[in-house]
Amino acid sequence: MAITESELFKGVSQRFITRIANAAEELNYKANSIIFKRGEQAADFYVLAAGDVHLELGEIEEALAVNRSGEVFGWSALVAPYVYTATARCVKDTRVIKISRDLIEEVIQEHPAEGLAVLKNLTAIIAGRLRYAYQQLVPET
Repeated sequence: MAITESELFKGVSQRFITRIANAAEELNYKANSIIFKRGEQAADFYVLAAGDVHLELGEIEEALAVNRSGEVFGWSALVAPYVYTATARCVKDTRVIKISRDLIEEVIQEHPAEGLAVLKNLTAIIAGRLRYAYQQLVPET
């Protein structure tokens, strides 16, 4: 399952992952479907199971590709002010696992030590996306 492959859940126990997997929702989208739009309230985040999703910031041609099983996107649901900062468009038929912020917060409260690992992993994911954005703005010479 994609959740076990996810960088967000690296270093947490099987019971933590099972608790999330049992309450998460698996969804299928056709090519060119929109999963969420920039500016919408973000109550859920997603783990890619299969397919290809592009995160689009606007009318620009550049987009961040999410195409590896286990990749997390829509993490704005985990960070205040809980508003999506990009539009998630499926490039081809795609399967995702939708996880609500309420669920992840509940499981973190039940397992605070593992919750700390999830938050550290989330920070690493955000830092990686920020580095990618910097590279797009100022390519290495």
